[in-house]
Amino acid sequence: MTSSPISDLKDIKLRRIKRIATGLLLAVAAIYAAATLLAEPYPVFHYVAATCEAAMVGALADWFAVVALFRHPLNVPLPHTAIIPRNKARIAENLGRFVQEKFLSTPALLARIEEFNPGEQLSRWLLKRENAALLASYATRVMSFGLSALDDERVRAFLYRTVTAKLYRLDLATLLAQLLDVLTENQRHHALLDQALASVHELLLREETRQYLTREIGEQMPMLRWLIELLHLDEKAANKILDVAIARLGEVRENPDHELRRQFDKLVSGFIEKLKSDPATRAKVDQLREDVLSNPAVVQYLGGLWIELRAWLDADLAKGDSVVHERIVDFASTLGARLDADPSIKEWINEQVMAVAPPLVEQNRASFGRFIERQINEWQEATLVQELERNIGADLQYIRINGTLVGGAAGLAIYSLTRWLGG
Repeated sequence: MTSSPISDLKDIKLRRIKRIATGLLLAVAAIYAAATLLAEPYPVFHYVAATCEAAMVGALADWFAVVALFRHPLNVPLPHTAIIPRNKARIAENLGRFVQEKFLSTPALLARIEEFNPGEQLSRWLLKRENAALLASYATRVMSFGLSALDDERVRAFLYRTVTAKLYRLDLATLLAQLLDVLTENQRHHALLDQALASVHELLLREETRQYLTREIGEQMPMLRWLIELLHLDEKAANKILDVAIARLGEVRENPDHELRRQFDKLVSGFIEKLKSDPATRAKVDQLREDVLSNPAVVQYLGGLWIELRAWLDADLAKGDSVVHERIVDFASTLGARLDADPSIKEWINEQVMAVAPPLVEQNRASFGRFIERQINEWQEATLVQELERNIGADLQYIRINGTLVGGAAGLAIYSLTRWLGG
């Protein structure tokens, strides 16, 4: 397994604390030897020797316990030593189950998500312009990559063949009929008719429009012009025609049950029915589709549009003040501001996340547990020992240090109590 700077630092810390623990043991052993030699002429050194003796026992016992976790002490295969490598499979299974059941439990993750408040965090993140700029940078990079990939002639040909094949198989007449059914349901199409009538009515009321139509009536309808001249009429006759047309439009707009509206409904419903069941109409739609798709001019036109669009995007994305980049930044910032000002939409975001999270957690947490178990089982025993010792070994070395100190204190207390009780 390759090393990293962080792993190297952990190894250095582990070696340093090991030297400290071992040095403390050697120091206690040296003091014990000296105190034993000085105990006869100087009885007070009996206390020092007893303290060091117990400290050595404590240090050695804890050294054995720590080493036994990872390997056989002194390479002697004693029972219940090298605990971790010998039980690698069980450790992997238990660790995977522990992560799955405790860390990735649905209630625990939902509590963390609720505490995190995704809607609030998203709005705060987008409010920072540097984050919006970062998002825009990612988006423009994706666009640049996509444009480069699609510029290949093989890709464009593949996409064209795929799309046109789908369009050739598409039942366009039925699709149009279904779309018109939706648009005409509950007389939705009358809103479009009203808007069209309103636009025409407004256009006819303009003076420049009336003047234009008056001239056209005179030029395009010579019989009417001859009649106007014969009866010595003026342009008021043409204006009267326009006034009648405007009045009729007003009647249609104001009367929901007007005869022209019924005729309009009949025309639309008849066309929808033909799209659904009339073979001739359906054949015309199919023929129109095939004529459009097979027309070289259409293909050439679409290709030209793509070339122009790609050239513009390439040039824009290459600039430092890209319009596309700035538009994405502005959109993201505006979205963040609107989210921040609307608690209800942030609440909606949180509700959606909380609704989506449980099934995702339940579907995938077992996979995470199995991944951990499989990863540990795939490690060599030496690698497992190295990683565990690297990450927790330094703390375990403090057990040796504490064992030395606590053992010495216990030895001193026991020896002192023994001497006191013995008089």
